[in-house]
Amino acid sequence: MKRTIFIGLSGILYFAVSLALFMPFRMKPIENYNLFALPLFAAAFLFLLYKACTVKKDTRGYLYGYFAGILMWQLLGETASLKVPAGAILQFSDMNIKLLGGYFYALAGWTLLYMLWKLKMLNSRAAYAFVIFLGIWSFELYMDNYSSRLPLYMMGMVANAIMVVSLVATIVVLVMAKRTTSIERKTVLGGVFYIILNILLSASGPWKLPQSFYLKYEIPALQQELIDTQRELDHIRQLQMQMIYLK
Repeated sequence: MKRTIFIGLSGILYFAVSLALFMPFRMKPIENYNLFALPLFAAAFLFLLYKACTVKKDTRGYLYGYFAGILMWQLLGETASLKVPAGAILQFSDMNIKLLGGYFYALAGWTLLYMLWKLKMLNSRAAYAFVIFLGIWSFELYMDNYSSRLPLYMMGMVANAIMVVSLVATIVVLVMAKRTTSIERKTVLGGVFYIILNILLSASGPWKLPQSFYLKYEIPALQQELIDTQRELDHIRQLQMQMIYLK
C-alpha cells in the first residue's frame, strides 16, 4: 500500500511544481514562452513513453507510463492551446480540448482505448499512460466547465456528493493495494489513486465555489477570443461583398 500512496502523492507533488511552469501562461504571459515550454514537454513525454514501452521490468514500465500520461496531458491539454501575448507563434493549436464540447473526444478516447485493450492491440504500459491521460482529461473537463456551470446554490451539494464518492473510491483503492502482493498492481493502483485524490481534493474545496483564479485570469483570454471572432466575421463579410461585386 505504501508504494501506491507514494506514487499517487508523487503525481500530486509534480502537479504542484508544474503550476509554477504554467504561471507565465496564466498570469503574466511571457513573449515566446511557449516556444521553450512545448519542446520541453514534448521531449520529456516522448522519452517517458519510449522508456515505458522498452524497459524490461513491468514495475518500471508502468511507472514511466504513469508520468508519460501526466506529461501527455500537459503537452496536448495545456501547452498546445495556451496563448502568449506576442512572439513567433502565439499558440500551437486553437483547439482547446478542455472546452465543454471536449467530452465527445474524451468519450471517444475511452471507447477506442477499451477496444484496443480488449483486442490486445496495444502495449499494456502504453495503455496505462493513456488511461492516466484520459483520467486527467475527464477530471479537467468537469473542473473547467461543468463545476462552474452549476447554479451557485448547487455547487456545494454536488461537490459534497462527489467528495463522498471519491472518498469511498480512495478507500477501495487503498484496500486493494494492501491486499495485493503484486508490485505491478500496486504501481498501477498508484495512478488510479492519483486521479481519485485529485478529485477528492478538488471536491473538498475548490468545486464548492467558483474558482476565483479562473474568474480573474480567464477574462483576458475570453476578450481576445471575442476580438479574434470579430476579425473572422469581418473577413467573411468582406468576402461576401467581393463576391457580390464579381457577380
